[in-house]
Amino acid sequence: MKRFTYLAILAMMLMSPLFLQAQIIFGAHGGIHPNKVQIKGISESWIPENSYWTGATAGIHAEIPINDRLAFRPELNYAEKGFRVREGFEFDIFNIPVPIGAEAITRVQYLELPLLLKYSFTDGPVRPYIFAGPHLSYAIDGQVDLKANLILDFNIGSYDIDMTNNRYNQFEVGGIAGAGLVFEAGRADFFLQGSFQHGFTDMLNDPIVDIRIRNSGFNITAGVQMPF
Repeated sequence: MKRFTYLAILAMMLMSPLFLQAQIIFGAHGGIHPNKVQIKGISESWIPENSYWTGATAGIHAEIPINDRLAFRPELNYAEKGFRVREGFEFDIFNIPVPIGAEAITRVQYLELPLLLKYSFTDGPVRPYIFAGPHLSYAIDGQVDLKANLILDFNIGSYDIDMTNNRYNQFEVGGIAGAGLVFEAGRADFFLQGSFQHGFTDMLNDPIVDIRIRNSGFNITAGVQMPF
């Protein structure tokens, strides 16, 4: 957590000359984050079915103009990332298929610091834009929810993840790229955007069983912003 704090302070110090020279836009945003993971290191035949889990994301941001079209956009976000793993089989009773299985839903809560460049294509009441850049994330908590299935779903329990375990990497480095639309509304602007986000570092690296896991997902967010 200290490394993440130091990086956030360093980013603010680097931005301070830009704050003094330009009119800054501040805003807030929120939305959803469908996420899954890339599982590597073990035999393909042993990799379980891995599907998307959708969490929430919310945060604040600033836009610091570099020129008429380009701006630096740092953000500070709270994001829930996770994934589902399901295993099961079916058997027949009187020619009726009966599913039996288990599902584990992993949920990890992050603080994120995206450092993005945003390019606006046009001026006017509706402005399309693209953005991209790295992000630094720190996992602050995590849980695993277990469910069993025998025709109906049954909750087995929820268990906290010990994020201090050496197998888990709380610090994540990744990249973000996306596009959006800004809608002028008087002094304030509203925007809607979508992006793809991928981790470059492993969130789990277990050398004993040779398994490595990285986050990968999408952000769909909306927000409001205004100049100050």
